[in-house]
Amino acid sequence: MKIGSGDGRIDTNAGRAQLADEVGLNNRSPTSADARVGVRIKELRRAAGHTQKEIAMAIGVTGAQFHRYETGATRVAASRLMAIAAALGTRPEVLMSAKATTPAMPAQLLDGAASDDLVELVEAYGAISDPRRRLALIAFARAVARGPGSDEALTAE
Repeated sequence: MKIGSGDGRIDTNAGRAQLADEVGLNNRSPTSADARVGVRIKELRRAAGHTQKEIAMAIGVTGAQFHRYETGATRVAASRLMAIAAALGTRPEVLMSAKATTPAMPAQLLDGAASDDLVELVEAYGAISDPRRRLALIAFARAVARGPGSDEALTAE
């Protein structure tokens, strides 16, 4: 990589520009990171049971443009990424991460009274020192989340 100016001085701007070209930062073409974001958007959209057209309308783009976002053919601007996250009921950083091993926290839990309840629950969990009781609380929460008829989850552990 040539970064000198020929007279013994180092041209740091030229060096940075050449490095940026090598890693794909100086062009506007989509990168593998853009493709990963698109895959994550598609996964979360399908999991939420929405069509491409529904999300496209919600964020103000055409269905074709939204399809290009999902396939990684077009980069997603930060403001558009925020709109997509809102339409999917998640946070923008979830769209940029690898597939989570746990489901994303619903957006309604991040607002108002539900958020206060969540903080209280986390504080209560943090105050439990016995690992068996922590596991019991997790099992109980899972059983309640599953709804009626899930009593077997309480007796299985």
